Amino acid sequence: MNSVDVAIIGGGPVGVAAALLLADRGCSVRLFERATGVYDLPRAVGMDAEIQRVFQNAGLVDRLRSLTTPIDGAEFVDAEGTRIVGGDIAPGTVGPLGHHPTVMYHQPWLEAMLRDAAVMAGAELHLGVEVFGVGQDDDGVTVETGDGDVRARWVVAADGAGSPIRKALGVAFIDQGFDQDWLVFDVALNGPDPMPRLAQQICDPARPVTVVPGHANFRRWELQLQPGESAEEMTKPDRVWELIGRWLGPDDGELSRAVVYRFHATVAERMRVGRVFLAGDAAHQMPPFLGQGLCSGIRDAANLAWKLDLVRRGLASERLLDSYDEERRPHAVDMVAHAVETGRLIDQLAGRIDSGVGIEAAYGGGREFPYLRHGLVHGDHPRVGKQMPQPIVDGRFFDDRLGHGFALLVRDRSMIPETVERLWSTVDAAIVEVAPPLFDGLLPPRGAVIVRPDRYVAAVVDDADGLTSATEALAARMGLGA
Repeated sequence: MNSVDVAIIGGGPVGVAAALLLADRGCSVRLFERATGVYDLPRAVGMDAEIQRVFQNAGLVDRLRSLTTPIDGAEFVDAEGTRIVGGDIAPGTVGPLGHHPTVMYHQPWLEAMLRDAAVMAGAELHLGVEVFGVGQDDDGVTVETGDGDVRARWVVAADGAGSPIRKALGVAFIDQGFDQDWLVFDVALNGPDPMPRLAQQICDPARPVTVVPGHANFRRWELQLQPGESAEEMTKPDRVWELIGRWLGPDDGELSRAVVYRFHATVAERMRVGRVFLAGDAAHQMPPFLGQGLCSGIRDAANLAWKLDLVRRGLASERLLDSYDEERRPHAVDMVAHAVETGRLIDQLAGRIDSGVGIEAAYGGGREFPYLRHGLVHGDHPRVGKQMPQPIVDGRFFDDRLGHGFALLVRDRSMIPETVERLWSTVDAAIVEVAPPLFDGLLPPRGAVIVRPDRYVAAVVDDADGLTSATEALAARMGLGA
């Protein structure tokens, strides 16, 4: 029977991203997808700076930039277009993570690029192949496919919202209490986009509307269905053009698709069952108001890839893999809650309901995105569990100095106790001395910052004793040296 380190079920962007990131670390990967080609209609459209950073560290930054277009801000407006709350992003802005805060893409083009990159990294993509089930034991997982059985050490199930694997494992979705029907459609413009490159939530009492600029000549509308309106009626081209007549007419572009979606807010009760890990829509679904659905799936892939690799190489114990659910599931719950409150705020500001949601849930409202509160994090420094800033120094991303593994940032390497340095060397951690003012406000003068391979801050310590304590705590959770 054929065997691999990781079998991935589902060839959408999350599954392919997982294949890419794992293969890039030297894992043998085989992905199974029942469709033969990339789904040719757009679904997700936006990507934040953290996800751009993930792809940057996979060597794709130049290709990604050719496939994305920055937006100029986001806002909530009333029915007349007057801003209620929001924020603008100046052209050329580079945020704390080294990238523009939000860029837009055309999903079929992005998926094609990711598939090509995954194959180049060494992943095997088996397209047009059905997976019938999985069976696991203490040593691995048997994946039953139309190409015959495959033995894998682990399985990543990224097989969508209806995930047959999740259902077969008996993992239920926990409903977060948000279900709405929205008409979603995309237009490929014939000429330059005449509208501002702002994501807008239009809080119209008659019908809440989302308008989003896309990559290149694409633009998206999402309109909340009202009582008595049917999907059949609302998706007719004449009706769609009627609905957006105040912005564009049929001569201005081509309707790419029109479909009614029921927006859900759900999170799986578990994201790990033995040697099988749920990722992407198979693990969580959220309304699209924050543009975080696909971003959350890529976070799953990035979180899991380095952990599986360390265990595969015998550098950490299986207990490290427990942190996947400990970290990703609460983070997904928090992100879903934020997206739900953003959606409810649209109706609230339109005067349709009063959900008691604060304005901080809006774009520019000041609500912080969720961060890691559990798992491989240590201490109460305000940066712990958040992404390490990524300055650009001499035209290069700072991450280029860190490699693919853990990193210790210090002002003076001599502060690191020998036992600590020896332990981190077992996982090939990079030790990087940085001079002020770089990382002022994060790196204490005589302390250190422990940075994870996914570039989350694991610990910030003030001195050698603190570094020893943090190292011992993190090493115990990972099973280093066990």
